[in-house]
Amino acid sequence: MWIWDLPRIVVVFAVLAAALGASVARAQEAGAEPGKKSGTIVTLGGFAALAPRFEGARRSEWGFIPMFDLRDAGAREWLSLPRDGVDLALIEASVFRAGLVGNFRWQRDTNSLVRGFRHVGDIDLSLEGGGFAEFWPAPTLRTRAELRQAVLGAKGLVADLSADVVLRPTPALTFTAGPRLSLANQTFMDSYYSVDAVQAIHAGLPAYNASAGIRSFGAGTMLRYKASDAISHFAFIEYQRISQTAFDSPLVSRRGSPDQTTIGIGTSVSFTIGN
Repeated sequence: MWIWDLPRIVVVFAVLAAALGASVARAQEAGAEPGKKSGTIVTLGGFAALAPRFEGARRSEWGFIPMFDLRDAGAREWLSLPRDGVDLALIEASVFRAGLVGNFRWQRDTNSLVRGFRHVGDIDLSLEGGGFAEFWPAPTLRTRAELRQAVLGAKGLVADLSADVVLRPTPALTFTAGPRLSLANQTFMDSYYSVDAVQAIHAGLPAYNASAGIRSFGAGTMLRYKASDAISHFAFIEYQRISQTAFDSPLVSRRGSPDQTTIGIGTSVSFTIGN
């Protein structure tokens, strides 16, 4: 998942601060064009979220999901959902954008887990990087795909696909809802769901070798209330059902749960720099 405690929040915001500094420098170098808005709009915020402690966990805990966005003043404000990774668009058109994306995934710390998981191995905070593409076939329909490679912590390749109906009953309210699908290669599935022979002996579980394919499927919804041009409030629910390939792992079928639900509420603040 994408929930972090304080040390992880520090790391995330250090990266965001570096990106923010680079954006300010670009804005200052570019200068203002006559008759055109100048500067960079920065959006900062976060969600308090109740989420599974790790992939396949039965228990949930409260954590924090940071929010961060940069865009040029006067540019389109693209919709961002809590499930999305942190992205940097390199290509933008009226109904399409694509570029780089990164994400973090909640660690599996076996030292703090309930009995039964302490011998299956830790997975450190996982950093994933890759690309994304977002297409709006209609003003009320958003589709998005992210392909990310785990470069720290876990290993492997994961693809997240989503589609959302986007309704705006008033200028201040935005409501989204739609299906989710996540795919992963065998290396990624091994990280979270396989049990090798040594782990099986110590944990009292049968050995299991997870295969590539569908990791999970589900749905999500979000409600955003824009209190002003600067302040927005959010509430969301994301549900995913772990696929049969992952559910067959004894880590899930015997010690965990295939039903993974995350709920959260949050606030963001936007401001302009580099005028």
